[in-house]
Amino acid sequence: MLGSTVKTIGGIESAFYWGDKWNCQVVQFYLTLSRKWEVDEISKEKVKIFKDAWKGSKVKEIVAHIPYLVNLVSENKDTREKSLKRMLLEIERAKILGVRYLVLHPGSTGNQNKSKAIKVLRDSFKKIKPSGVEILIETMAGQGSSLGSSFEEIKEILLALNNDKVFGVCFDSAHVFESGYDIRGEGYEKTFREFKKFIPLKKIKAFHLNDSKTNFKSKRDRHEHIGKGQIGLDFFGKILNDERFKNIPKILETPEIVEEGENNLRILRNLIK
Repeated sequence: MLGSTVKTIGGIESAFYWGDKWNCQVVQFYLTLSRKWEVDEISKEKVKIFKDAWKGSKVKEIVAHIPYLVNLVSENKDTREKSLKRMLLEIERAKILGVRYLVLHPGSTGNQNKSKAIKVLRDSFKKIKPSGVEILIETMAGQGSSLGSSFEEIKEILLALNNDKVFGVCFDSAHVFESGYDIRGEGYEKTFREFKKFIPLKKIKAFHLNDSKTNFKSKRDRHEHIGKGQIGLDFFGKILNDERFKNIPKILETPEIVEEGENNLRILRNLIK
């Protein structure tokens, strides 16, 4: 199941215009404006417009991304409270629209140690009590004080959250590479063997397919167009032809998505055997 992040200028229903234009089976976008805390209510009319557009589209699945400003482990109480409120809203919005998957960056720990931050994340979700959606914890590049840059940390997060029906993993190729897992060549199977030491493969519910502008183990999150970065085409060919992941959403998050999205998808489709 292959697709792309899409723009939603003019309304979230425009996601299906891009999805159909690029022949996507899955699309990813923000359900709400991503750079501000305040969110307008969605009218019944807008919900109907969205659902009608989806019904008339060839897009099978939607993955929504939680805005980056949400940080449920923040040391700042005000930021954490705003994040809790926004997370609740995003979950409710997803349920209203019929969106199943929500991708979440696990957060930035600041000066906290990571064990404490994971407990804060657990306590945050105890207040939210999510249901009716699947929240996918994204693998991170290790930039700054970000949580979730190793498979072991992701395991600890999932164990703390303790709800297999709600929580899964979004495997980002660039982030995994940048954090220190060499997914190139023979490293492909080695990486997934390492993943399985900590987390069952069935917990991967989505992939972000991004090449990396920065070097292996750089700890710097910089996406690149497919085949033009440090990862190269071999990994993408393997992941697209891996029967274990055949029906799992695979989503582009490459730069200049409007200008280059269709071309990146074409490159990926040419790798499918």
